[in-house]
Amino acid sequence: MHEYSVMRQLISALIEELEKKGINKIESVKVEIGELTFLYKEQLQFAYEVLSKDTFLEGSKLEVVNIDAEVSCPNCGYQGGIDYLEDPGFHYNIPVISCPDCGEKPEIIHGKETTIIGVKAYKE
Repeated sequence: MHEYSVMRQLISALIEELEKKGINKIESVKVEIGELTFLYKEQLQFAYEVLSKDTFLEGSKLEVVNIDAEVSCPNCGYQGGIDYLEDPGFHYNIPVISCPDCGEKPEIIHGKETTIIGVKAYKE
């Protein structure tokens, strides 16, 4: 469950930044999660709830916005969404990404993000 370690890092960075600004009461946090991170909303929300206990984030809501994968192919010029194969024999998701038009290896434009995009906070 790598959601726990990712959320631990996000919470740590968030607390550090908010403390610098003198903010000590949070209503909600909004994050973008790319499809290719293979982070799952329910596990992220559970990790957030557990890791925010005994901090000023406790009781705040985590909103997760999913970002679809998008690629650009330098070979044929395709730009858009992708299909990828996941081998169930692997413990972790290891996608094989290829251009849907020509089959070459594309550049990933979107889908690997893990970004805090908003915080609804109050100063006390």
